[in-house]
Amino acid sequence: MATRGRPAFRPTDEQRKNVEVMASLGIPEENICLVVRNRSDKPISRNSLRKHFKKELETGATKLNARVGHFMVATIFGTRPPDGITPITDQRVRGRLGEVYLKARLGWREIDSNQRKDKPAGDPSAAGNRIIEKLDRLRAAREKNSAGPTGT
Repeated sequence: MATRGRPAFRPTDEQRKNVEVMASLGIPEENICLVVRNRSDKPISRNSLRKHFKKELETGATKLNARVGHFMVATIFGTRPPDGITPITDQRVRGRLGEVYLKARLGWREIDSNQRKDKPAGDPSAAGNRIIEKLDRLRAAREKNSAGPTGT
């Protein structure tokens, strides 16, 4: 008995991993279809993508968020990061990641001096004068440092 039509698409493990990564990064399904190829090296249809890669499309973003979150929390607390990832030991980077986490997950924000209600409105020219004074101090310090010996 002869078989009819085209052979059914069978995804490989590599294709499954690639679709999961692309879906986790927010790449549109139309673009994922262009990358995933069938046996005759033609892009698969959106229906085939949804049929054969349903799990990867649904869970890709969640898995990436979990890995990034685990890495961030491990870095902030100085504990061991997920397997295969080099830990960050720089204290400034760890502090900055802590700030990002607090802002993103706990809604913390920096207070702008213009938003404070208890602070009286200052003279705008006074702020400009402070900036000019600071620039003058920085310029003088730079000139003082560049006037010294070069060390060669």
